Amino acid sequence: MNPTRPVRYTRRGFSLLELSLVLAIVGVLMAVAAYNFMGAGERAKVRATKATLGTIKNILQTYQVDHSVFPPDLQTLVVSKYLEDKKIKDGFEQPLYYAPVGREGRPYELLSSGPDAKFQTADDIDVWTMDR
Repeated sequence: MNPTRPVRYTRRGFSLLELSLVLAIVGVLMAVAAYNFMGAGERAKVRATKATLGTIKNILQTYQVDHSVFPPDLQTLVVSKYLEDKKIKDGFEQPLYYAPVGREGRPYELLSSGPDAKFQTADDIDVWTMDR
């Protein structure tokens, strides 16, 4: 009769250090992914704002060719059927600023207040400088 021997497992589990290291790496990867994901929405709104400004710039040029002057305000473009009313807001759902007389030799001013929704701050998006 053979006495029963205790079965020895040769396979070891993961040590606490190994598990902690893997969890730390996963945590760092999750933080990087969350950071990139959170900024993606704002970048998309900036791109949408730039597209809107570019569209309105083209419409302003068309209006100027048709009427020999730039419109006094953006609402004139809506009334004249050059532009839909909803296009007068930027990607952040803020109204755009338009002035028919520009500065620095520009024919007009057209800009968005940017992500902070305040004009005359560093994040303003100007139609004349947005592609620089």
